[in-house]
Parts: sequence; structure tokens; C-alpha cells
Amino acid sequence: MLDRLSPRLVGYRVKAAREGKGWTQEQLTAAMGINDRQTLSDIEKGKRLVKPDELVLLSDVLDRDVEFFLDPFAVTGEAQFNWRAAPEIDEASLDAFELKAGQWIGLLRWLRASENQQGPLKHSLRLTAQSSFEDAQARAESLVQALELGDVPAERLIERVERGLDIPVLFVDTVQTEEGESISGATCHLQDLGVILINRHEPESRRFYDLAHELFHALTWDAMQPDHRESNSVEDRSRGKRIEQLANNFAAALLMPTASLDRLIDRRRIDDAAHLAEIAAQLRVAPAALAWRLFNLRWITEPTRQALLSERQRLSRSATPKRFSPVFVAMLHRAIDHGRLSARKAAKAMGMSLTQLVDLFAEHSLAAPYEL
Repeated sequence: MLDRLSPRLVGYRVKAAREGKGWTQEQLTAAMGINDRQTLSDIEKGKRLVKPDELVLLSDVLDRDVEFFLDPFAVTGEAQFNWRAAPEIDEASLDAFELKAGQWIGLLRWLRASENQQGPLKHSLRLTAQSSFEDAQARAESLVQALELGDVPAERLIERVERGLDIPVLFVDTVQTEEGESISGATCHLQDLGVILINRHEPESRRFYDLAHELFHALTWDAMQPDHRESNSVEDRSRGKRIEQLANNFAAALLMPTASLDRLIDRRRIDDAAHLAEIAAQLRVAPAALAWRLFNLRWITEPTRQALLSERQRLSRSATPKRFSPVFVAMLHRAIDHGRLSARKAAKAMGMSLTQLVDLFAEHSLAAPYEL
């Protein structure tokens, strides 16, 4: 098994287990009876493969199962997350869900590698934490043009983010409290991959806003890494840290570019809240989001902003998204069907039973692979 697993991935896990125990390299070296700290340093950097007897020893001294170091789908020690979650979601629930999400993302990365998928060059927004809100909006409007998103960017956003930017978007079932508070979305950053997670049960306008917000983090992670957790409360948006305010400005301009607003809004009715609410529905955004955008552009007055805030959200145009994504589920189906991955291992990585895995394929109109 060790000869089929990347030394770099094993090294990430050794480092994660050591740091999780609160040990320095010197302490782990001493516990293993190794005289040279450089040996451990080379293992953690992926420059040297762990020997079988060393793996057993690492498992013992670091209190980890051997499987922890060998799981081909694990992203422990490598993945970094930024979560948009309700304050009512406790840390234990979020940590447990992060482990589950990490398995999905690790499996996704393995599937991409097994199909030799090579994405386009990584896109950069060329922004920093010192950039202005106007800079963030300008980059968003430029991206609308580059991805050819059209007058209603939300309609093509998912497909263009996945194909044009090579950033997978997964729609998932998340944890929630008894009162219905939940996780809205997340960005997962890996050295060779960025992934966006969206709560598929959120209202349509919230899903698109969260996707645009998380896209900002995916494209600026190296320049300004976000906190591990941020609030998904609408009331907290204007009070967030500067990075989050930049992300909100980017999201607003991406979903409601000025060119689209110019074409869709009847300027003779710019003070008509009902008209503006209809435009919000066309753009797949909430009336409150459009009110914030137009007020910041100085297109509407404070009374109009307040009137638009009072408008009800129009009915959603789309159904609840299917679980995960068509691309991800199709790759998983092919891997099982072609014998690259056993159904049992696939089900374990997905956190499902074999019956649930069959149901997932059926949800995406895929027949159960022969093995199932």
C-alpha cells in the first residue's frame, strides 16, 4: 500500500498527527528513537517514504490508526476550510462535519487524478486585504465578462466556475440545529485544488450569494486567507472583517453587474420597490441584496432602499439541487464501473451504505454499476 501512496500525502498526515499531539519534531524524533531529526523532516516534506516498521511506530507513538496515514482519500493536514455557519452551530458539530466533507473532497481529488484531469491555470483576482471595495467590485465585473456570464450571471455561474475556473461546486446536506440554523457554505483550499461547498437546502438567492462569496475566497486564498469560521447572518455582513466585506462587495457585483442593472431596470421606475423586487427575482438575488447594491451605487434613495427591504422574496425558479454535482457523481460512477474503485470503498468514503450509494446514482439518473 505504501508504494502506491504519494510520499507527500503521507508526510502531510505525519505532520498533522504530530501537531495534533502538540509535539515538536524533536519530541517525535526522540519518541521514535531516531537520531537524526532530518529524517523526520524529510518524511513530513514528502522527500522520503515511510518504511513499514516506521509506520507502525508512528501509529503507536502518535495514537493514530495506521489507516489514518494510508487512507488515499484523506486530506487531513493539507485541507484548510472557511465555513459560513450560523453562530448556533457548535464547534463539535462543525468539526464532525468538516471531517465528513474532507472525505468527500479527498475522494473527489482522487477521482480527478484517476482520470488525469488537468484544469486551466489558476485564476487570480490580484487583490489584497488593502484593496478597496471598488477594486473588488471591478474584479467581479471583469470576471463576468471573462466567463461570459451574460445579463443574469447566476444562470451560468455554476457551470462556468467549474469549467472555466476548474473549481468544483458541491451541493450538500449540512448539519443544522432544531431551530433550523445551519451551515450555508464553505471553501476548501488544497495546494492543488479549491472546492466550494453549498448547502443545497438554502433558498435559491442565498445559494447563489454564498457561491459568489465563496468564489472570492477560492480565488484570493493565497493573498488573504480567511478565518476558519465566519457568521452567515445577514445582519453580520456589514460588521464582518475587511476580507469578508471585500468578499461581499465582490459577490454583489458578480451577481448584479452594472451592465445588467442598466439593461434590466427601467430607470423611470427606479423608485418603484415592486419593480425592483421583480428585477431581483430575475437576477436570482434577494430584494435585500439588490437594495444594498443599488444604494451603494447611489442609484436609489434611503426611502426606496427601505421599501425594497420590505418586499417579499419572489418564488424560486429552480428546484433543490441534486446532491453533490453531476460531474462528481458521474466520475464516481465511472470509477466503480471500470473497476478502479470498489463500491464498498466508495460507499465508505461517501459516508453511505451501499443502498444509499445506489440511491445517489439514481438521483442523477445513473444505473447502478454492475458491482452493485
